Amino acid sequence: MSHGMVVRGSAAKDVLEAFFWYHSIRPQLGERFMAALKECYVSIEANPYGYQLRKGNFRHAMLRKFPYRVAYEIEGQDVIIYRVVHVKRKPSSKFGP
Repeated sequence: MSHGMVVRGSAAKDVLEAFFWYHSIRPQLGERFMAALKECYVSIEANPYGYQLRKGNFRHAMLRKFPYRVAYEIEGQDVIIYRVVHVKRKPSSKFGP
């Protein structure tokens, strides 16, 4: 079964902030962050039920080599990406730690 992926505006904003922060340190680091995010998105799309439920219906997938996680939910045939958050920052009351 194939799932479509929808990235909410809040997640896109999170991604841009993280990318520009890493890019300001070293441009290659920003590119590596984006590659790790793309790899995570591909993995989620291939196996959306393969990640742990954390709070309610929200699942979390970790990026490789970066301290970020993707908070998402499966709704029918769609995977909805809500946030891409740093794991050391204050946990969200909605999406969990």
